[in-house]
Amino acid sequence: MPRLAFFAPLLLTLATLPSFSHGEPSLREAASLQFQSGFSGPPAAQWPADAPPVRFYVARGAAAPSCGLWLAARSQVLPLVEPDGGSDFPQCIGVPAAMVLPQGSQRFLLLRVKQRDTREDTSLTDLLFLDAGDVPQARDDLSPTTVPDTTKPLTQVAAWLRAHWVHQADPTPGARALAEHTATTPDAYLAVSQRSDGTCQYAAGTPLSPAPLLKATHACERVLATSAFQQGASSWLLVLFKRSGAGTEALVFEVNAQGAREWPDLAAELKTQAAEGKVLPLRQALQRRVAGMRR
Repeated sequence: MPRLAFFAPLLLTLATLPSFSHGEPSLREAASLQFQSGFSGPPAAQWPADAPPVRFYVARGAAAPSCGLWLAARSQVLPLVEPDGGSDFPQCIGVPAAMVLPQGSQRFLLLRVKQRDTREDTSLTDLLFLDAGDVPQARDDLSPTTVPDTTKPLTQVAAWLRAHWVHQADPTPGARALAEHTATTPDAYLAVSQRSDGTCQYAAGTPLSPAPLLKATHACERVLATSAFQQGASSWLLVLFKRSGAGTEALVFEVNAQGAREWPDLAAELKTQAAEGKVLPLRQALQRRVAGMRR
């Protein structure tokens, strides 16, 4: 099983990776490293000049490549992936995607690291850091099992993070985040929470927008399921829910480059499918309807 090579407060791991102890970041002195070229770092368009650059290196006493964030002011490197002690694996062989996510007064660094775990096997790992002070701090926000896995675009992971942060910032007393019903596409998210007054709130936005583009509140006994898909330039977000004293109903939201909107007319058209209480046929009916709108 691949392991990351550094230990830090709130170390980010995916649920399938082994857990790590928390401690001070283990930094590497630049003078002890042999820096390498020929590896692929974050695309320049995704990684601004003021973000810590990714550097590839071979540590003293090692023969396999590692990678880390270059901390120029300290002449040190914060390791991302290094071989285990006495082993040639895992090896860092690239950073195919990365994003910088401003959130309120904070800034986060999201990286997808490619590593070689054995001679035959490679894997991807998503890492999140809070870019604060001299040394970025590893975060565990991506540890829940509901996070999109590395088969999805990194922007979809960022969309999930935005929904997660919407829940964290919710000031409503008695609000309960329904994280299991977070819906995402590579370009949008829907965050769902339940209120003590018998309503549910739905927040829709994009991975690039720090704040939701739309918030809607509806009477709601419970949310049964959510779903999301992309069609054309839009992301469509679907909710199957139940109101007290009523049957199951649907809500439909659209997010695209122009913003976000709710579609009550489409939800009304899906009343028959919603009444069945199954999200898959409801989603399929919405996909057919949306395809007809775009002709």
